[in-house]
Amino acid sequence: MEEALRYELENRIPELKDEIYPTNAPKTSTKPYLVYARITTRKVKTLAGYTNKQNLSYMFSVMATRYADMKSIAKKVEDFLMSLPGTTIGGEERNIYIEDIEINNVHEQYEHELKVNRGIIDFTIYF
Repeated sequence: MEEALRYELENRIPELKDEIYPTNAPKTSTKPYLVYARITTRKVKTLAGYTNKQNLSYMFSVMATRYADMKSIAKKVEDFLMSLPGTTIGGEERNIYIEDIEINNVHEQYEHELKVNRGIIDFTIYF
């Protein structure tokens, strides 16, 4: 799923091209960037046993030194996520059908140690 999300983000939001990192970014990052982490994994089980469906929760953090840049990119990322239900992502190699997306929380904060503004989008993806 991470590869499919990265593929789509980089193709739909040019500001994030080559600026998406799992768990943390290099300390030398100066452009706006996105850091992601998987929060929970839920494998769907029916009376017949486990299915091939999953529900994954992620936290996306859009980081930028300028507040306006963070707000602009975070809005694009949120709009991107809301456009996913009922679509297939990841290109021909991954071909993952997204049943639904639930935005759990959106908030922002200033990271004093990193000196960046952080826009946080916590969401669950059902596929």
